[in-house]
Amino acid sequence: MKAQFHLPLITYPDASSDWIIENALELSRHQGAALSASVLQVRIPRISHPFPTIVDIEKMVHDAEQLSHQRAAALTEKLRTQANTAQQDVTVVPFEAKQPFVGERVAQLSRAYDFSILELVPTARSLIESVLFDGGRPAVIFPSASCPGRIETIAIAWDGSATAARAVTGARYFLEKCSSVVLVSVTDDKLIDKDIRDRLAETLSRSGLRVEVVTLHVNGDSAAAAIQSAATEKHADLLVAGAFGHSRLREFILGGVTRSFLTDLSMPILMSH
Repeated sequence: MKAQFHLPLITYPDASSDWIIENALELSRHQGAALSASVLQVRIPRISHPFPTIVDIEKMVHDAEQLSHQRAAALTEKLRTQANTAQQDVTVVPFEAKQPFVGERVAQLSRAYDFSILELVPTARSLIESVLFDGGRPAVIFPSASCPGRIETIAIAWDGSATAARAVTGARYFLEKCSSVVLVSVTDDKLIDKDIRDRLAETLSRSGLRVEVVTLHVNGDSAAAAIQSAATEKHADLLVAGAFGHSRLREFILGGVTRSFLTDLSMPILMSH
C-alpha cells in the first residue's frame, strides 16, 4: 500500500517557506509516497466594539484574510511548479479555519494520512504541538533548511518508555526502507533497562538492519542537543523520538526533551505522541 504524506501549508500569521515544500517533495519522492497538501485560507473572527474607535478593525480583518488568500495562491503555484519539474503528482486541497483554531483543524486533517510533514519555525510551534497531541499520527518535522529525502540511517532516541516504543512503531515505514539504525540513550537522569534495549536492538537486527547502540552522559547539558549531535556523528538522516511523555499541562510547566527538540532542531525528526 502506498504511503500517504500530508503537507499543511500555512498562510497566517506567516507563510510556510520554500524549504518545507522542497523537503516534502524530496521526502515523498525518495520514499515512494503520495503527497497531499492542505493549504490554509484563514478566517479572522469579527469582534464588535461597544464604543467607536479610530482603528478600522473591519479593514484590518479583510486585509489579513486577503493576504492569507494571496499567500495560499503563491504557495500552491510553487508546489505545483516544483512537483511538475520533479514529475511528481501532488494533490492540493484548500481548507478554511478560524485563526484561534488553525492548529486544531490541522490536527484533525492529519488523521486522514500516514504522516504529516511540518516545519519548525517560531510561529508554527503551537501548531506542531497540536498535531502531536491531538492528531493521532506521527509527524516528520524539518528545520528551516534543505534536507535530503533519502533515508539510509535512522537514529532512535531510546529511553525504554512506552512513548519511545510508539515512536518506533510510527517510524516502521521508514525503518523498512533504511539500512542501519543507531539506538541513542541518555543515562544521566533515567535508568535505561539494558535488557529491553538489547532486545530491541536484536529485533531490529533480525529484521535485516545494521544496529549500533550509543550511550550518552550529558552532565547537565541539553539531552536533545546531545542526541542530535550523536545522530549527526553517525550520519543519521532521520531522528525518531517519542513526543511529550506527560500531559500537556505538565509539559508546559516542566518543559522536557521534546520541547528542547522543538526549540533547537538541526535535523529531520519523526515524533509520535
